[in-house]
Amino acid sequence: MQREWEESDYQVRSIIKKGILMATIPVTSILYPTLNVYREDINVMKMPIDNIISFNKYFVIPYVGWYAYIFFFLLLLCILDSDEYFKLLIALNIGLLICYVIYYFYPTYVARPTIEDKDIFSRLVLWVYGRDNPYNCMPSIHVLNSMLVLLFVNNSSKISSFFKMTTDIITILISLSTMFIKQHYFIDVIVSIGLSLALFYSINWIWAFIKDKNEKVKI
Repeated sequence: MQREWEESDYQVRSIIKKGILMATIPVTSILYPTLNVYREDINVMKMPIDNIISFNKYFVIPYVGWYAYIFFFLLLLCILDSDEYFKLLIALNIGLLICYVIYYFYPTYVARPTIEDKDIFSRLVLWVYGRDNPYNCMPSIHVLNSMLVLLFVNNSSKISSFFKMTTDIITILISLSTMFIKQHYFIDVIVSIGLSLALFYSINWIWAFIKDKNEKVKI
């Protein structure tokens, strides 16, 4: 009984130590507000398909739900699969830094609609607009991070098919939400998906290479 309690206590402390590393994401995010301002030579990436996508205030729900989504699945991987957890953390932080570099050298802008309704969904959209200026649009951090969570969760052999399917559905909804509440254009979503795939395959390759090299050293 004592041994089981000690093992359980060790596992809890191990999870807490790993979980603390999630703080790297808000630390990296400190740079975002300094770039989220108007600058000259701003680019508008609107395409014909964006005219077809009408504003829909109800999509603000998956958009704001993004925060809980990222945290929940980070925590799930932290508990169940350390390798995928660390790889996801690395990908999220590198992804943010890549976005910041792009924002600095290629600033973009998305035009927003005028919202006059006073219902809860409209007020939520206005709350989002008030917290995030219409700049720094390509790539979309919402889509990038959602895709990275999807990829690493689906890559884990320790996560159930239910949770994997959940990430698929939520990521689709979040990606659509960025366009339907006019936070992003279509091209922003496409670029974000491409960047997430590049990060996923690169980090997995490097991780496997380092792991294989360490195993050979042990032999």
